[in-house]
Amino acid sequence: MLNKKLFIFFSVVIPLITFLLIQFLYFSNTIDFPSYKSFTFGILIAALNFLIGFLTIRIGLNKPNKSFLIIVFGGVVIRFFLIFTLIILTLSFLYVRMNSFIFTTFTLYFYYLIVEVLYLKNQKILIKNE
Repeated sequence: MLNKKLFIFFSVVIPLITFLLIQFLYFSNTIDFPSYKSFTFGILIAALNFLIGFLTIRIGLNKPNKSFLIIVFGGVVIRFFLIFTLIILTLSFLYVRMNSFIFTTFTLYFYYLIVEVLYLKNQKILIKNE
């Protein structure tokens, strides 16, 4: 089950190391509080997006193709509106640095998107081999 270990590594360990690095930089007074908040909220929003996406994939994985597509693409639409709303609310009501927040959110968004696609590819191979 090397693939499962790699998935856990790429979906949990690397973002956790990133989050801990941000914590370390803040507590060592390398970055200021608004930057710390920007990075932290960006990481949390991207992680929430990934968690919802991963759950919709897991729910739809053993369904027929039509149901799978409805569940996954419905999840994509819900995720889009949720993340869009969270980004607008964060930028409107919290004092965050826009550049740091947007960079962190979208960098991790694309990172997690790649992890989701690789997970789907791996699951397709596993299902095909059964």
